[in-house]
Amino acid sequence: MVTGSLTLSAIRIKRTGRVILDIDNLNIESGEFLGIIGTNGAGKTTLLKLCCGLFRPNQGMVKFDDIDFTRLGSWKKSILRKYIGYIPQSAEYNPDLPFTLREVVAMGRTSVKPLLKGLNRQDYEIVDHWIDQLGLNELANQTFRSLSGGEQQKTLIARAMAQDAKILLLDEPCSNLDFNWSYQITQVIENLYHSAKVTILMVSHQSNQLPDSCRRIILLHKGRIIIDGSPDNVFNSAEFEQTYGCHVEIMSADRRINSVNKNIYY
Repeated sequence: MVTGSLTLSAIRIKRTGRVILDIDNLNIESGEFLGIIGTNGAGKTTLLKLCCGLFRPNQGMVKFDDIDFTRLGSWKKSILRKYIGYIPQSAEYNPDLPFTLREVVAMGRTSVKPLLKGLNRQDYEIVDHWIDQLGLNELANQTFRSLSGGEQQKTLIARAMAQDAKILLLDEPCSNLDFNWSYQITQVIENLYHSAKVTILMVSHQSNQLPDSCRRIILLHKGRIIIDGSPDNVFNSAEFEQTYGCHVEIMSADRRINSVNKNIYY
């Protein structure tokens, strides 16, 4: 039975002679919500890509449940990856292939089917279920490229859920969205966490975009975990201020933490 836990041990990733990820140990339990923060270039996106098998470390292990990703060939790795839903910062699509929203969500089901086997009625029921759950019914037949940024993010989340993902990897899901859409996407993630019981790893630059269910945060700096703890402990830590190079005042509103730069630089 797939549970959705992740364990990283002795991870080193180098590119052009530079270490971009250096993690001795990181355990994410099944059903946990982990927030990932850090400055630009800290290694946040690299960490997510490592966790879904898109990057192979120069050394170390990445275990999905009890299976080491790094020792698998492409075929066996692809079988495991169907349990991992990765939502990148921005959707890439070919404008010459005008997929509808429903077709994009259906791609999530395609990934769990045997090679060359089409979708059946049950598959499309699952696709339509997640379109409905995310409030996208009226947009189902519109082309993906015609959707707003927030609508595209909802579509990609629906696609990940349609593949029966046990882990969701979200890379700044509210990036480039206005205030209202940021709030909506955050609520969608919060609701999914409670209803679908998935493990979530979410990268965010804004503390108030991390749902209340996120009770653990890691702060990355130059590829290393500087602090790992509860939101209160991380955002009120000396490591947090030193990493961002400014004095930060923490305020709580609507059960979310808001960090305010007080413009006092070290």
